[in-house]
Amino acid sequence: MLRDRRETKSNFLSLFLKEPLLLGKMHTIFENSLNIQFPIGLVHIGKVGMALSSFGCLIEPEDFQKIHDQSQVGDIVRFKNGEIFLYTQKEVIKIAFDQFVTKDLTIPKLELSAQELKGNLLYQLLEENFASLSLEIGLPVNDAISKGLCSLSEPYLQEKDSIDKKIIRLLIGRGIGLTPSGDDILIGYTFARMLFQKADGWQQKVADALQEVKTTAISEAYFNALLHEIINENFLHLVQLFDEKDRNKINNELQVLKRFGHTSGTDTLYGFTIGLQYVQKEMERL
Repeated sequence: MLRDRRETKSNFLSLFLKEPLLLGKMHTIFENSLNIQFPIGLVHIGKVGMALSSFGCLIEPEDFQKIHDQSQVGDIVRFKNGEIFLYTQKEVIKIAFDQFVTKDLTIPKLELSAQELKGNLLYQLLEENFASLSLEIGLPVNDAISKGLCSLSEPYLQEKDSIDKKIIRLLIGRGIGLTPSGDDILIGYTFARMLFQKADGWQQKVADALQEVKTTAISEAYFNALLHEIINENFLHLVQLFDEKDRNKINNELQVLKRFGHTSGTDTLYGFTIGLQYVQKEMERL
C-alpha cells in the first residue's frame, strides 16, 4: 500500500478541533508516535510514511524526532487558531496543523449480495485463515467469551439483544496493551458491519457500553472515531481488497496488517472476519 509523502491529518480531527483555543498535555511518547491529550480526546502524531491514525496526523520525520527527543509526558500543549504549540523541555515547537492535507478516512458503503460476498476472494481467504487467527489473538478466552464470540456471527439468535450487550461488556478493556485485544476485536467487527450498513442498533450498544465499562484512553479514541464512521488508514485499505483478484497480493496485505501493533492487527482482522460472517448470514436470509 502506497503512503502519502505529505503532512496529513485525519478528517476526524476537524470534527472536534473546532475551538479557537484548547489546552492539553503530552499523554504518551513512543519510538515512532506520540499522543496529545485534549479535553475532547487524543490526537495521535506519527511520521510521514506511516499509516494515518483515525484520530491523528503525520509530520515530517525530522520534526517528529525533535519533538520526541525534547518532550516528556505531562508537557503542556496548546491548540490555537489551527496550530499546535508544544511546550517541550527546551523550546516551544509549533506544528502548522492548519496547513496539513486532510485525508478522508470515512468508512465507505459496500454493496454486495450474500452470494457475491461469499464468493469474494478476500472473504474466502479470511475464512480459510480464521482458525489460525483465532489461535493468534491476544485475548485470553474462557467459556463465556468463546460463546460470546461465536454469537457475534449469528444474526438470528433468540435474545440476541441481551447476548450482544453481554459480549460487548465482556470484551471492552479486556486484555493487555495500549489497545486491549477485546477492543481491537470489537473495532474490527463493528467496522465490517458498518461497511455493509448492518450496524443499525449495534453502534448504540457499543456507545452505551463505553459509558459503563472503562478501557484505555487510546482505545477510547479509536472507538470515538469509529462511532463517527472513521477508521485507521491501514484497515480502510481492506475495502480495496474486495476488488483484488490476486490471491498472493491479498495474502501479502493481510500479513502486513497482522504485524500492526503487538497483536492489534491480528485481533482486528479476527473481529473483521466475524463481522463479515454476520453480514453474509443476514443477507442470505433477505
